[in-house]
Amino acid sequence: MKKIVYIFLLFGVLVGCKSKKETTVATAGVEVKVPLWVSSRPNNGFKYVGIGVSDKGKGSNYQIDAKKNALYDLSSEIKVNISSNSVLYTVQNNNNFNENFNSLINLTNTDNIEGYQLVDSYENEKQYWVYYQLDKQEYANQKAQKKQQIISKASNLINLSFNDEKNKDFSSCLKKRIQAFGVLTPYLSEEISFDAGQTNGIKTVFDLTSIIQQQLQSIALVQQKDLPILKPYQLTYAPLVYGLELKTKIPLQNFPFIVTSDEEKIKINEKTTTNNNGELQLKVNYVEPINQTAAFALSPDISSLMGSDSLGRAGITVLKQFIQTPSLKVQARVNNINIFITSSEKNFGKPTNLNLVESIISKKFNGQEVQVVSKATDADYIIESVAETQEDISSDILESNYKIKLAALIISLQLKNNVTQEVIFKTQVSDVYGYANNIEKAGMNAYTNPKLNTRLSEALFFLKRKILVY
Repeated sequence: MKKIVYIFLLFGVLVGCKSKKETTVATAGVEVKVPLWVSSRPNNGFKYVGIGVSDKGKGSNYQIDAKKNALYDLSSEIKVNISSNSVLYTVQNNNNFNENFNSLINLTNTDNIEGYQLVDSYENEKQYWVYYQLDKQEYANQKAQKKQQIISKASNLINLSFNDEKNKDFSSCLKKRIQAFGVLTPYLSEEISFDAGQTNGIKTVFDLTSIIQQQLQSIALVQQKDLPILKPYQLTYAPLVYGLELKTKIPLQNFPFIVTSDEEKIKINEKTTTNNNGELQLKVNYVEPINQTAAFALSPDISSLMGSDSLGRAGITVLKQFIQTPSLKVQARVNNINIFITSSEKNFGKPTNLNLVESIISKKFNGQEVQVVSKATDADYIIESVAETQEDISSDILESNYKIKLAALIISLQLKNNVTQEVIFKTQVSDVYGYANNIEKAGMNAYTNPKLNTRLSEALFFLKRKILVY
């Protein structure tokens, strides 16, 4: 009996030791063995391996996330060997190599990988694991076939771009060349060569980027006789117009640009496009007085040129590492607003020779943004002031009771646009009086009444708002 008990005890110990050597987890009451590949990455000389894991607590898409992680892991195993004849090798030797290129290539590989197989999956209460593999030789064959298809596609785009060039369609020509570069992006670490007979002499990606660069550098400004003029604090601004053409003197039609300026006192729209005549309209939104020449930089906007085109936009970020987008400098003159004042000051029909009204107007307008000029031909606006005295209706009563005459000063103000000759503001200043024992002296006293400055300043405030908008 003792022997039987001993045998059962020994069997229990052996089972316990065995359970310690095997890793198991309980899932829904069933013990599931953890696969060896979860803790120890498989090493297969003929297969690429991709293992991905996702936390179940992150949501219902944990299986999709695990698959994405596995494919990214698989693609990272595919080492990117930079060919000595590749574009990226040249950039690396120029000390401008960006690690983002490798990331870009790996991400592209993730999207394009085909032929991978699911080997196994495993999950516990918290995590989900998935294991994929890809045959190395099958991948190499697929990649070579895809690469040749891509090169053929790029070659066709390059060939079509020369047809656009013959038809003088600059924008369409450039778009096709950028598209060609875009489709080649996944293979920039490898040697790429074209059949020059099918691509008008373009043999390599270097030739392609070079002709894109030359095309951008062929954009030129049409010479202007006079600089556009800007005035500060205007309600609206007419667009600044500049002509753009190619070196062949053909207008640059419907081409987008980015506009920048270092002048903080001028606000502009940052994007614009030439029209069918090659004219670019630069929209100005706000100008502070600087009384000097302001410069703007026009840079070809190849991102807007490509629009929503996925082929072109895919390569723009990388393309900008290989070309320099030239900027063209344009200028505009910011001048003060010029005002000419005409003033007539009379006392009962006779000139006063005081120029008191004109003096008040000049003081209100001479400043940082406005200056009074001596010639009407130099003015943007003309202020016309007519001041005249007249006997007030109450003058007879005052004279009969107090032997005093009462004179009223009336000032008519008018603002005129000197370019269009349009009258844009009219008003009248009144409620200014003068007292004396005779009417002529009463009229002169009205001109020296302190209330003149107050009432005239009120009217000039509203007049000035027609010229300046702060």
